[in-house]
Amino acid sequence: MREAIHSGEMEGAWVSEEFRADAEAYIVGEIAIGELVERTKKRWAIHREAGSRDEGAF
Repeated sequence: MREAIHSGEMEGAWVSEEFRADAEAYIVGEIAIGELVERTKKRWAIHREAGSRDEGAF
């Protein structure tokens, strides 16, 4: 997960603190991959509804 985040950043992606916290929770086993995906989808929906310019942000 950390390598994926780093790779994305090297390509210019912005990774939110919220996603980083969720990813860490997944890494240490506090949440399952399905929960990580659902949280990420909800975050994207909120950004889209708000008209955020950070549409590519996790």
